[in-house]
Amino acid sequence: GGAGGSGTVIIRQVDAYNDMTLISNATTAEAVPTKGDLVLTYTNGAGTATVNTDIKGWVSRDNGSNYTQFTLTDDGDTGGHTILTAHDLDISAQPSGTAMRYKITTHNQSVSKQTRIQAVSLGWS
Repeated sequence: GGAGGSGTVIIRQVDAYNDMTLISNATTAEAVPTKGDLVLTYTNGAGTATVNTDIKGWVSRDNGSNYTQFTLTDDGDTGGHTILTAHDLDISAQPSGTAMRYKITTHNQSVSKQTRIQAVSLGWS
């Protein structure tokens, strides 16, 4: 090795608060599902998210080509995280398929509103 150089290192933190889209990997269902279920947990990093406005959930049975939006319901808290659920969403109008995916989206994110997703579970029948 040689001698290190001289100079200055500047480290800068840039705060960026962007809306996000989380899409799961596809999971193959054994048969064509007609209903979807979703459970997720989130916290407010800043401000307060409005459910179904600032945080939304979706399901697809055709590998993400088409999605149907859930109506999420606040089912209380666990360990400081808010639990959101949606059950028996009719997805029979989507093109037939068995490649299941969820999509979670956040909206209106800023320095004063930061929504943090901790866990998501997708079910179907």
